[in-house]
Formats: sequence, structure tokens, C-alpha cells
Amino acid sequence: MPGWAIPAFGGAVFIALHYMFVRAAAGKIDDQWGALVVEATATLGIALSLLVGRRSGVASTAAGAAFSAVSGLSISFASVLLFTALRKGGPVASTGTIILGGGVALSAAFAPWLFGEPYTLRRVIGIALGVAAMWVLGAES
Repeated sequence: MPGWAIPAFGGAVFIALHYMFVRAAAGKIDDQWGALVVEATATLGIALSLLVGRRSGVASTAAGAAFSAVSGLSISFASVLLFTALRKGGPVASTGTIILGGGVALSAAFAPWLFGEPYTLRRVIGIALGVAAMWVLGAES
């Protein structure tokens, strides 16, 4: 198993918890306020990890900070839209698959052009399976 796989699977567990708790909160808090609470709490968690965790040792650059800021804005809009979709009755399996799976499929499709990653048959099959999962679970009502 490659070294990146263990933290990736760990991240998947936390994403699953994230979706479950957002589903529990949706309809009990305004969409924007809910997203703000999620993001503010995430900020506190990351700050705590900076205080007690090991640092990667990678030098920070202005470009890295700018790309991180755009990523943060993207995830904040996604959080508001996730609250909206769940409040409107979207099942977790459908909304989670479409939002997260759609993002994965789109990034897998565009990463070869943006970052020079290989465009392989395995990637094409993975994108097709992701789109199929979104279609199957997205049809759930």
C-alpha cells in the first residue's frame, strides 16, 4: 500500500462523519450559519493540530497560500450547498456521492491537463465508475 493511502482512508472516515453530522444539523440551522460553524470549527481543529501535531517541514510560499485560500473558498461554497441539498431532503447517499464523487470525477478528468498527471485507462474507468455511482445513488429519492 502506498504511503499516501493510509491518510487518504483516514480522511475518508472523517468525511463520512462530516456528512453524517451535517445531515443531522441540516434543517436545524440556517444553511450559511451551519457552513460557518463547520468551517470555523474546522479552523479550530487545524489550529490545534498545528499546536500539537508534527509539521510536514514543507516550506510555505505565497503561491501555496493563494491556492489554499481559493481551495478554502471552494469548500465553503460546497458546504453551504451541501447544507441546502440536505435541508431540501437529499439523502446522504445521494448528496454525498454527487458532491464528493462529482468533485473527484471532475478533478480526475482535469488533473492531467492542469498538473501533467497521466491520463490512463485506469483513470478513465475510475471516472466512469464514479459517474455511474452518482447516477445510481443520485436517482435515489
